[in-house]
Amino acid sequence: MLTKERSGGTRKGRCLIAGLLSMAALLVITGSASAVPTSQTLTESLTPAKQDKKKFGGVSLATVISTNFDNFATSQSPRQTVFTLPPDVKYVSGNVPACPLSSIQNKPTALAQAACPQSITGGGSAEVNGGALKGVVTFFSGGSNTIYVHTDIGGALILDIIGTISPTTVAFTNIPNTPGNVLTKFDTVFNKRKTGKNSWYVEARCKKGKWATTETTSFYSGETLSATATQKCKQKKSKKKK
Repeated sequence: MLTKERSGGTRKGRCLIAGLLSMAALLVITGSASAVPTSQTLTESLTPAKQDKKKFGGVSLATVISTNFDNFATSQSPRQTVFTLPPDVKYVSGNVPACPLSSIQNKPTALAQAACPQSITGGGSAEVNGGALKGVVTFFSGGSNTIYVHTDIGGALILDIIGTISPTTVAFTNIPNTPGNVLTKFDTVFNKRKTGKNSWYVEARCKKGKWATTETTSFYSGETLSATATQKCKQKKSKKKK
């Protein structure tokens, strides 16, 4: 009888331990699965908002893209972000000198800007993990269809993201995965910069009374989020040829 009680107690103990281990494993799996991006917002402002109906004019372009995560410590980074441009907005690199990527890669902000000062087309700030870490963003022209987004997070993390410009999109596709240190906000401006006798780095016209830009971000964890920014514009009359 004593032997049976010991045997039965052992079986109960094993069942209890197995049950606790199963619950622990479930909690770990559930916790890992919940570490995802939850929402994204986009705001844009083109200045001046008063533009010709047909002819493109120069503008500055301010953009803020913010991403919320439910757990910074275990979340994975954005993998790529694609901006779909309205038909009345375009980029014209023109005579802006192309900066070789090797001249700025992995360099702190001051050294990168000193390497290609004439190639700078704008910049701003970036945040990691909701503002726990902050950094400086500098835009460089890499040629007629290329933007380099040099992001220096306090000198500890330096990212050089490459953007490709097409007539309808601007795609940033080489964002590295840095789990536990995820980019959560970009607050940047492309300067109103002349790139030729009749061209500007960012150009816009007001044909439909508004500009609407959509961005779609995919993440290394498999999720995809999108957001749209809409701004009203005012039409001005074209100058009559003499």
